[in-house]
Amino acid sequence: MNQSDISIIRSVSITDTEQNGGRPDFASTVVSGVKFNLFPRVTSAERETGITRYRKAFIANSNVNGETAYSACVCIGTPGNGQDRFYIAPAEIDDTQAHLPSEWTGCGKLTQSATAGDSSINLLFKSSDYSIPQGALLLIQDDEKSCNIRVASVSKNVNTAAVTLEGQLPYSFETDETYCGVMLELGDLKPVLESSSLNSLTGVFDHSLVVLSNGGTEYDTFSLTFTSALSFSSAGLYAGALPSGQTTAQYAPVNPKTGRPYFTIPAEAWSGTFEAGNSLTLVTLPSAKGFWLKEVVPAGCPHEPDNRITLDWQID
Repeated sequence: MNQSDISIIRSVSITDTEQNGGRPDFASTVVSGVKFNLFPRVTSAERETGITRYRKAFIANSNVNGETAYSACVCIGTPGNGQDRFYIAPAEIDDTQAHLPSEWTGCGKLTQSATAGDSSINLLFKSSDYSIPQGALLLIQDDEKSCNIRVASVSKNVNTAAVTLEGQLPYSFETDETYCGVMLELGDLKPVLESSSLNSLTGVFDHSLVVLSNGGTEYDTFSLTFTSALSFSSAGLYAGALPSGQTTAQYAPVNPKTGRPYFTIPAEAWSGTFEAGNSLTLVTLPSAKGFWLKEVVPAGCPHEPDNRITLDWQID
């Protein structure tokens, strides 16, 4: 597993309406260091009146060897130097802005120097509406070093937080340029065959032989419908019509966004006797996990020409 195997990708719908979000778009990668690559530019009118925007993204594993990216975590690593505020929250595979999460977290700045061996830190956030759950995993970092440590308890006072840690800091951190991001623990990044349903009286299908691919498998429902004893047509709910196949040969329809198969069915997966009208339904999930980002621009927010946040991710 290499760092280049992990990427941040956008959702299929990017609007400022309730349809914003949805499933991942493997053809749309967020390129690091490019301005306005996820959130759009805030106009002077929007700064004057204030605006809140949401964008959905996914951390995706595209390792070509089929390796799993274990225990993926994402956080806001630096909160930006403008007066706008950014938040992060976990997302479902296909949820939209119509069903946003109720609790959001983010990134705070160290307000007091911390010494190696300390079991507490003090943080300053841009507002009071951040959540820091007990047991949350933190990423504490400056320009030279970083560490992960869990939250034992939190005492909030408006936009400051006194955080008791489950362990001791391995390093000393100064207040200058030391930030603490609350990580979303999203789980393993691997494609999953969520369900397999065969409609046939005499045909047999071994779903354990289906092979899914990082970067090729998407969130979709595929229907394979037999047109004869050996041949079937194929289509995805989102992918649309796919090439036809036969039970006597490997079937591996290619995702045109990535050049990798949506799934692969070897000939050995079929047995028994099929007839026209029989069908197989496969529901697949990609090697990606989603999260929401929220930007709050308060009314009267001044222009900041070099404003940016960073997203940090980790895998085991």
